[in-house]
Amino acid sequence: MQQEPYVRNKRDLKVPFITCDDYNNIEYAGKLIPALKQINIPGRKLYETDAYAFILRSNNDDDIHKSIKYGVWTSSKENNERINQKYKEAQQQNKSVYLFYSVVKSGQFVGVAKLSSGYKEESFQYWWEIKKWKGHFDVQWLYVKDIINKHFEQLKNCDNIEITRSRDGVQLNWETAKEMMKIFEEFSDKKSILNDFQELDKREQALRQYKQQMQYQRNQQQFYGYYPQFYPQQYQQQYQYQQQWGYQQ
Repeated sequence: MQQEPYVRNKRDLKVPFITCDDYNNIEYAGKLIPALKQINIPGRKLYETDAYAFILRSNNDDDIHKSIKYGVWTSSKENNERINQKYKEAQQQNKSVYLFYSVVKSGQFVGVAKLSSGYKEESFQYWWEIKKWKGHFDVQWLYVKDIINKHFEQLKNCDNIEITRSRDGVQLNWETAKEMMKIFEEFSDKKSILNDFQELDKREQALRQYKQQMQYQRNQQQFYGYYPQFYPQQYQQQYQYQQQWGYQQ
């Protein structure tokens, strides 16, 4: 039985591409990318509140870049379930859940975000390893700063392991998280991943174009597989090879 033509997954999260020509000017960039408006606001004193916190580790800068711009994140199934459960508890207790981000092998933490939703089924389509990551959370990034590990060396997670050696998805006790939050709030160095955003925008745009081209090719293949009578004449021989042998000539 032939399959119907390909239909884009309704659980895909629709997020249009946005960019800015000057990320160093946060006020200007925030007008183009609303998620940036809340970044690095002084005087929050979030360390004086009571909350939950996790450490999250990304495999690359590119996914951090897109998370900051579009306010989304996801992790492994196990981590998502753990974080989602804690978010539900936090909602009942009128608490927040904060996420401290590090990039694997970078030797630093790169920012802090606040979890602003529970787990949602729609998947963001432009992570570098899209088949690995499903669903998403809404997040609001609060601090985007590069802070090297030596500033956190004295702190440990709930497993009594140095936070700089923590695995992805580990929960922090709030006393430790408060110290991390205070460091992020008071740290004055302006170096951050924002300095690389224009280059990362180019890479994101190239990835989107590649995925769109692949999507178009899949649509064409499945359409003509279902309606072979419409297959262009110049591709008829190639189509016959595909049907008979499962590969292109």
